Amino acid sequence: MATTNAAEKRKHRRYDLSLDLEVKGRRRGQPIQMQTRDISARGLYFSFTEPMEVGSELSFELNLPPELSGGKDVRVRCRGRIVRVDTVKGSQQVGVASTIETYEFIRGGAK
Repeated sequence: MATTNAAEKRKHRRYDLSLDLEVKGRRRGQPIQMQTRDISARGLYFSFTEPMEVGSELSFELNLPPELSGGKDVRVRCRGRIVRVDTVKGSQQVGVASTIETYEFIRGGAK
């Protein structure tokens, strides 16, 4: 019987992109600045410094650089849900996979 890995099950191609990201948990005050490790049309992966729970809702904003968005800085506000949390050996961080359930473009572009 053949086995399949997570990459084979994905419906959307993942891109190894390090984009500026601000993450705000549902009960969190100030957003935390970080960068994505990879991103797809329906989700993203990033490292986080605090424990996160699968199923938790997140809001986050990311900046699309000019080379990806027709020569203009574009800021996107998203809402998603954590679908996986990975421990990172030798680190205080966790890897977080989140869906992108809704998004909106923010006028004025990047901060």
